[in-house]
Amino acid sequence: MKKEPVKIILLVVFSIILLFPIYILFMSAFKEPGELFVVSLWPRKISFDNLKLVLNPKFLNSIKNSLFVSATVTAVAMILHSMCGYALARLDFPGKKLIFTTIISTLMIPTTTILVPLFMVCKSLGIENSYAGLIIPALFNAYGIFLFRQFYLDFPKELEEAAEVEGCGKVRLFVQIVLPLSRPMIVPLTIAFFLGTWNNYLWPLIINKKEEYQTIQVYLANMVSGYSTPWNEVIATAAMSAIPVFLLFLLLQKQLKEGIKVTGIK
Repeated sequence: MKKEPVKIILLVVFSIILLFPIYILFMSAFKEPGELFVVSLWPRKISFDNLKLVLNPKFLNSIKNSLFVSATVTAVAMILHSMCGYALARLDFPGKKLIFTTIISTLMIPTTTILVPLFMVCKSLGIENSYAGLIIPALFNAYGIFLFRQFYLDFPKELEEAAEVEGCGKVRLFVQIVLPLSRPMIVPLTIAFFLGTWNNYLWPLIINKKEEYQTIQVYLANMVSGYSTPWNEVIATAAMSAIPVFLLFLLLQKQLKEGIKVTGIK
């Protein structure tokens, strides 16, 4: 019991250390340009001019694109990865071990080494400069398939056997029983996929040259232009672009905690 106050103090201190850069980012968004690089914990005068400059049609379009791409990639990837993980964990078919080994081996290949051939494939399919080019290559990830497979290996077979006795088919079994009980795995992977897609800069930069499909990270990078960079707008844009990620985390915080505690269904 004596260690409890020390533990609480340490957690508070570490929380302050982790949140301090985020606090500085948002406080700097309300500073005037001349005060931007002055070290202070609070602006001398709170100004909303930076936010007014940021909220322009190009910024809103890039936010819309990032939201659409990230949400689509996350939703479709959760469905595909859960189906693939369940098949590798439960179904018996020829070449299953070879397929799983091949999928896992892709984790050892750096993403940067396949960017050029991936771009050539997308170009041959005619999906560059489009939402399809931004979404389809990001759907498949061996890490998500592996985690779903490991989760389903510990999934109680009794539930599936009971459903099959009642005449439940494989598709209905997966959709109505297995998938809803996969929340401890779906929630953390949802946050990871959304965050990874939202922060992705290199692939959207390569596959898209049209301003119409520009994502927020590319838009933010294009604002930096040497000595003439409007740093007040850059910082305000960075702060605004971080809000959707914080909202997602806050909405799924309770489920995320439960998912971390639960390692399987007993």
